[in-house]
Amino acid sequence: MMSRRLWGLMRKEVIQFWRDRALMVLILYTFVEIAICGWALTLDVRNMPVAVYDGDRTAQSRALVDAFARLEGFRLAAQVEDPSDVDALMDAGKVQFALIVPAGFARTLRAGGSAQVQVVVDGTNSSIAGQALAITAGLLRDYNEQILVRRVERVGLARYQLVPRVENMIRIWYMPQLKYAHFIMLTMLTISVLLLGVLVPAAAIVREKEAGTFEQLMMTPITGAELIVAKIAPMIALKLIGLTIGVLMSLWLFDVPLRGSVLLFYAISALMFMSSSGIGVLLGTFARTMQQTLMLAFFILFPLAFLSGTMVPIGNMPRLLQWATYLSPLRYYVEATLGIFLKGVGLDVLWPQTLALAVYGLVLLGVSSARFRKSLA
Repeated sequence: MMSRRLWGLMRKEVIQFWRDRALMVLILYTFVEIAICGWALTLDVRNMPVAVYDGDRTAQSRALVDAFARLEGFRLAAQVEDPSDVDALMDAGKVQFALIVPAGFARTLRAGGSAQVQVVVDGTNSSIAGQALAITAGLLRDYNEQILVRRVERVGLARYQLVPRVENMIRIWYMPQLKYAHFIMLTMLTISVLLLGVLVPAAAIVREKEAGTFEQLMMTPITGAELIVAKIAPMIALKLIGLTIGVLMSLWLFDVPLRGSVLLFYAISALMFMSSSGIGVLLGTFARTMQQTLMLAFFILFPLAFLSGTMVPIGNMPRLLQWATYLSPLRYYVEATLGIFLKGVGLDVLWPQTLALAVYGLVLLGVSSARFRKSLA
């Protein structure tokens, strides 16, 4: 008897979803929109406009300027005749980086001294500025190495071989290309799962209240748990279809690697949908209108997103907020998603995250079901 009621309710929800084309398009478009984020949101140095002042105008200074112009991510936008012109260009936002080579640069090098150059960088975006300075430091190290090689060649290679050096053997694991698009695509995918998991169930319950059908449901013999399952199950199925679209776009358009088990990813995603849907159902029992639903949802969504490590590394947060991140189910989902896609790890490594999401889902659905039964009483 219970199964017949449950299947009848689920059939009703599927028919309502099918009739509400705007909601279906919204769910699917949310995952398609991830591609826009992948193209637009990046913290890599890309096409940074550079101004150059060459006050020496020698072969050595031109070689340094040419080396900067060839840097990936830099674009030579202006060559100024006076160093003071850099200030006006930066104030106007026309350049974000400037290289100033003073007169006497080559003469100082030939005399065996340390020639100085000035680097000016727009620090309004500290992340981009830090990367630009790191790239500049690497270029200057290479330039100094070339000067050293040429100098010791004049006195003999044997002496150069006796110069002590430390060679840096760098190996980058998991994402050797350091493509920020891979990280942003996966984290936006997880945020979309949270966003839809909370908003859609909450909106579905409030829609019943606004349409007046909530009172009709109260007159039927269905239980709160049956109604919650009937509302959540079709939603999870549809959202998993949208998630598939987002995953395929990440793999095909942005070459995001998938090194782990796709079945494990979908299983953990279903747990995340269950956890976030529990939050959504709980919100729907408190809200009476759609406006209240949106206000309550965003009051919860922003802290959950901030405390997940998607925007700021958890280790950079104050100690109190680091402990608070354990209250965000999105933290565990982000760790599991990055582990499956980029590291290729399995359940033997991700079982703590999987267990945490399962516990969150059961607790949230239990609390929301009790609250829902109280509403039906």
